[in-house]
This record gives sequence, C-alpha cells and structure tokens, in this order.
Amino acid sequence: MIKWLKFLRTVSSGRIVIISLLFLLFSDNAAGFRRKEFKYSTPAPKFLQTESNYTYHKGERAILYCSVKHLGTKVISWRRANESLFLTSGTVIITSDKRFEVAHTEDSNNWNLMISNVSTADSGAYECQISSTNRDLRKEVFLNVKDEFSYAEPRITLTGTLHVDRGRTLKLTCNASGAITPPDSIDWFKDGTKIVPDRKVELRKQFFINSRTITSILTKTDVRMSDTGTYSCRTSDLQVTSVSVQVLNTNKNPDKREPHDDRYTLGDSNSPSYSNHKSSSLYIIVVSLLLGSLIREL
Repeated sequence: MIKWLKFLRTVSSGRIVIISLLFLLFSDNAAGFRRKEFKYSTPAPKFLQTESNYTYHKGERAILYCSVKHLGTKVISWRRANESLFLTSGTVIITSDKRFEVAHTEDSNNWNLMISNVSTADSGAYECQISSTNRDLRKEVFLNVKDEFSYAEPRITLTGTLHVDRGRTLKLTCNASGAITPPDSIDWFKDGTKIVPDRKVELRKQFFINSRTITSILTKTDVRMSDTGTYSCRTSDLQVTSVSVQVLNTNKNPDKREPHDDRYTLGDSNSPSYSNHKSSSLYIIVVSLLLGSLIREL
C-alpha cells in the first residue's frame, strides 16, 4: 500500500491516477474481497433406508416398500428379479394382473408396490429400479408368503399428552391394528369435528406390515385454552377411541426465540460480519488516501 502511495505522488498526469483508482475499485482482490464461483449440479438419485424382507400370509395384501430421494425426471419401475418384463413403470401398471398397484403421492419419495390377495406363487425376489443401466440404481426386496390364512383381533389405542401448558405443544399417538392387514387410514376429531392439518397442526402416519398396525401422530403447536376437549381417532374400518385433553393456564411464556448462530456474538473479531466490516473500512481508507493524493497533485 505504501508503494502505491509513493508511486501516485510521483505521477503528474491526472489520467494515470484515475486509471489507478479504477483498477483498485474493480480488482478481484481489492480490500481483501474475492469473487466466488458456485457450481450447481443435480443430486444423483439415492435409495432411502427401507426393509428388504417382507412376510405375509396367503390372502393378505402385501406392500413392498421403495423410497427414492432426488429422483428428478427418472422413473421408478418394479419387476420380479427373475423376469425381464416389468410389472410397473411409474404409477402405470404394465402387467395384466389386476392385483398389482403402485402407492405413490405427488412430491412423495415412496413408490411402494402393493399386491392384493397374495399367494405362495408370489413369493420371491422383486426389484425396484431407477431408469438406468447402472446396477447400483436397483434395490432388491424379498417377499415370503406363508401358506395359511392368519387372523387377529383388531385393536386401537390412543396415548399422549393429556395435560399441556398453554403455548406448549400437544402430541397424541393413535395405534390401530387390523384383522389381516393394517387399516388404510386414520382420521382425527376434536369434540366431534374433524381435524385438518394446517400451519399449527401436523398429522403423520406410518405402516408396520408385520404387526398389521398403522400409527398416526397428531402434533399441535402453541396450544390455546380453546384446545381443551375430547380428541378421537377413527380408523377406516371404524375402530374409534378417545381421550380428554386439558390445557392449563400456567401464565408461563414459552421460549419463542428465533434460531440464531451461537458461534458468533456482536463484536466478535472472528465473525464473518466483523471481517467484512473490517475489510470495508480498510478499503475506504485506501480510496480516501488516493483521492487526497490526487487533489494535491492537481
């Protein structure tokens, strides 16, 4: 920097001074700033963790799970591992066997193969394949069908937070099992009115095939006194159970602080904002000295 100032003082031409200023202003390394180039690429498809072995009894509906992240424009297909012909492509059923279907919803990672009224002939290896010739883009699962009909008594339970402070989070869990397969769905109600998900209410469900169970979790944040009442869950096969929830007015203010980065504090010399401010200040000082030198020369 001192060399630059000495050089500028010896220059009599105002044009060279102006050119020097412009060079500093637009230099990639002026005042410690550097341009950063970001390269964006599409993530490669990836199989998510799911079970690899499934056991069902004759007559049940089998579900073979396949979940893929970053699928993009590629297509998921199912086939039997020992056959070249595909059973499905996307949600389209290619086979003429009407027992097959694909369970997939928009924006979901799941492309599950469902087989109704399974028999022992359906046993064997199945392959969930992403449209590619790469063997790494194929996931093999195994279906075992037992040659006997199985029946269990359906049951339903509802557990969770029965007493919750105002402003806190209410969480209830409904577990229901079916006679042969898990119930298809669970609906939630408060005082007889159906609960619909919104920005404060989240409903999540999960199937457990071997235990023939479906689990649905209701989560409601920032509860109010008006959320006191009777909560019920009802399965698609009309199993129903209820619990009473009491919201307590404890006058406690829940911590609602916004997330922040605890690595830096105000005035921390290691923080990015402090470094940028320091570099900016140095840059202003350099430009001011150069302008002063220009004025003296003129």
